[in-house]
Amino acid sequence: MGRPTPRPSSSSSSSSSLPTLAAWTTLTVSTLLLLLTATPCEAAQDFTSNLTNWEGTWSTGTGAVVTGPGFADPMNNNKPFKYPTNTGISYSFTNDGYFEESQYRFLGNGSKPTCSKAVAIWQHGRYYFHDNGSVTMDPSIFSADGRVLVQDPCAAQTEILTYYNQPELFNGWTITIDNHHQAYMLQLIRFDGSYFPRLFLTVRPPTMLPTADLTAAT
Repeated sequence: MGRPTPRPSSSSSSSSSLPTLAAWTTLTVSTLLLLLTATPCEAAQDFTSNLTNWEGTWSTGTGAVVTGPGFADPMNNNKPFKYPTNTGISYSFTNDGYFEESQYRFLGNGSKPTCSKAVAIWQHGRYYFHDNGSVTMDPSIFSADGRVLVQDPCAAQTEILTYYNQPELFNGWTITIDNHHQAYMLQLIRFDGSYFPRLFLTVRPPTMLPTADLTAAT
């Protein structure tokens, strides 16, 4: 089978005014220990059971959520996100070890459906492969750049913008071809063994904001 054509992605934007900025940082002990023993992703890694490498932009579902300037402007605290038409998750990876993450999702409220929350997340950093087949995403080198915005129409303060610096551990991963989408599919496995939503390659090279400390540059 020939190499599939990357699936196209789409997005649309809207504006929002965001009043506050507070700090939030979480780092689990298990993730920290793995990062201390990490193998840089540009080092030797066995890709023989996979059909391609990680380089590119990968998105879930319809591909509405993407990385790069089409989703986030994290240094603009008044308008840090451009809201897509659908929820989803996107990751971008470079071959020299940088990642970027975008998420847009809703949190339902069963007792008050009109009080559902919308959450937009963006962060970037370094990713590392480990000898046991796991992967860690480490945003600590750009810890001041990440943003999370929570919109709650029923709260006293309907929009709250805070820093976001969340390392992630995946116990395993595979890259195959999804016959339905005719695209490369990255399947990540969470630390607890559950499957992360499937990610499809949408574009290569990746669409990303600069792989540098954006806060220091402003």
